[in-house]
Amino acid sequence: MSEWLSILSSALFMLIMIDPSDKILLVSLLREDFHIEDIRTLIIRANLIGFLLLFAFAVSGQIILQDIFHIDVNALRVAGGFVLFKIGLEALESGGMLTLKREKNILALAAVPVATPLIAGPAAITTAITLTAERGIYHATAAIFIAILSTALIMLTTLYIVKNVSKTTLGVFIRIIGMFTMAIGAQMMVQGVVGIYLLMMSAA
Repeated sequence: MSEWLSILSSALFMLIMIDPSDKILLVSLLREDFHIEDIRTLIIRANLIGFLLLFAFAVSGQIILQDIFHIDVNALRVAGGFVLFKIGLEALESGGMLTLKREKNILALAAVPVATPLIAGPAAITTAITLTAERGIYHATAAIFIAILSTALIMLTTLYIVKNVSKTTLGVFIRIIGMFTMAIGAQMMVQGVVGIYLLMMSAA
């Protein structure tokens, strides 16, 4: 039971790193120009690709970091936290987190930019790698799956209710999420700096 509570806690943290708020904005923008069936296919495909990407980083990310590039996980926390802080700041200032290039074929957007970097972005990738390093691959995979499933459900729900939500309400919601995103990014940076400091002290 405690293990599942730990997985759910990690899944919630991963969901925050994926940040469903800009996916809500994405769906609302697409809803203006495309059919519901096409957007639904995009949502399913993009989240599947996002899961595969995050799973791949969870499995091989630590090996790539430590054995090839010799990068400590704490350094990755600092970098991921900075990116997350910047994303949150942009949301707080503008009420949006993405720049969407219009495409005639909506499914062309599934891999880029929806799956990556909107779903499997720097902060989510950092979290996938650190979860594997700290809790193991089973724990990380379960957390990633639950977070991706939740993201897909949020996007699908938004698809059918977006007409009843004003752009002003969406903007306010995204700004609030942006503030929390900034706080989480700052916390990740602090954790990374403290981890690097402790590592240096132990090596001295």
